[in-house]
Amino acid sequence: MRFTIRKKLIISNVLIIAVPLAMALSLFAIFFNGPGDQYWETMEYIFDDDNGVYTVQSMMNTYRWKGDLKDTKKEITAAGYHFSITRNGKVVYSNITAADRAEARKAAGELMSTDSVYVVTRGSVTVVSCRNEKDSDFRGLAIRTSSIKADKGDSYIQRYITLYVGFMILIIVVTVVIMNMIMSWWIARTILKPLKKIQVGSEMIRDGNLDFELTYKRRDEMGEAISNFDEMRSYLKDSVEERLKYEKYRKELINGISHDLRTPLTSIKGYVEGLRDGIAATPEKKLQYYEAIEKSVVSLEHLVDDLTSFSRIDMGGKAFETEKVELGEYFEDAVEEMTAEYNRDDLSIRFEGAGEPVFADINRREMMRICHNLIGNTLKYRTADHSQVVIAVRKYREMAEIRIRDDGPGVRPDELERIFECFYRSDESRTSPQNGSGIGLAVVRQIAEGLGGSCRAENKEGLEIVITLPLSGKGDNDEKDTHSGR
Repeated sequence: MRFTIRKKLIISNVLIIAVPLAMALSLFAIFFNGPGDQYWETMEYIFDDDNGVYTVQSMMNTYRWKGDLKDTKKEITAAGYHFSITRNGKVVYSNITAADRAEARKAAGELMSTDSVYVVTRGSVTVVSCRNEKDSDFRGLAIRTSSIKADKGDSYIQRYITLYVGFMILIIVVTVVIMNMIMSWWIARTILKPLKKIQVGSEMIRDGNLDFELTYKRRDEMGEAISNFDEMRSYLKDSVEERLKYEKYRKELINGISHDLRTPLTSIKGYVEGLRDGIAATPEKKLQYYEAIEKSVVSLEHLVDDLTSFSRIDMGGKAFETEKVELGEYFEDAVEEMTAEYNRDDLSIRFEGAGEPVFADINRREMMRICHNLIGNTLKYRTADHSQVVIAVRKYREMAEIRIRDDGPGVRPDELERIFECFYRSDESRTSPQNGSGIGLAVVRQIAEGLGGSCRAENKEGLEIVITLPLSGKGDNDEKDTHSGR
């Protein structure tokens, strides 16, 4: 048999009442059948006498109201009394004997000769005189002696008390049952309704539907449970979306790497075949081929370096060493080195200093990678034959600020933040050879954040990348620290 929560609540509420009641009744039975028996007999004796008096008085009044002698005779006789009823000086009924009157006179004395209302008990004799002030012609007299046998059945009081107590117990039981049902329904509704929501939500998650929201207005334990369940659903939805996004990135990465590897490899293969087949017959032609091969190899080297940096930083942040560097001196040397490298690509590089020393903790190699990635990005997307890149350094709001700006076409305002996403390109087509794998700017941001700074893009007559790094205090350049690569 399957017990639902509602059934369990009802059964538990019933047992809460039934078990203590059964135990109490059992203890009473054990007590009054054992050590409490003598006390019970005493109570029965007292009750028996008082019960007889009350029965006589009650039935006399009942007769006065209704004139029903049959019930009056039955009840008073059952109580062990002989009685007489007189109205208007005439005896309506009497079964009192001379012996009864003699014993009554001994017990009541002169009261027997009066019409007053009294109850006298002396020994085994009880005399009850009944009279009503509004009905002076009515008088009842009842006498109980040891010679009168009483009916041992339930007395008048016992029957009515039993009826009253039974009726009260019935009311209590019915009330408890009704309240039990109401409380069980209320509690079950409080529990089962939110549980149903969680069940439906679980089934929807099982079926792969995460685009829903569980709401519950009550601020109780079940409301907190539903809120936590909905947070779990939201987190699971974000995780699934992130996984799908990662899968998309992974596919784009494979496509991008395949394309970016194929272009220089195809170029190298073509020039090597030209050298092998003697197409480059003159020394000048051979030198031109060698330079083209070298350029393709450098392109491959940059791609591999980007992939290595991206994998290292993205997969857990392999630490890299930093040193305190005066950025003005560093970029003057870097610009001189890069100018010689990029002159043949019709690209000029200019440095604008801050006019004051600006110190920051950097990794020289990673900072050079930032420069190469940004300049490479300029070469890929420029629209003119000649390009210019300006590198500027300054202090701004207690930070070191590095600005690298080109004179290219820039990007749309809605893409200024997205260009730092892994594998993102404004042109989705892979047919153009200038499109890269889409990780260059992502590596730039990761390196900047790994150095404790930030990176953003702006449009200023071209694309400008702004890198901010924490300032370091002035000191020797041999002081070193280690930063996480994330």
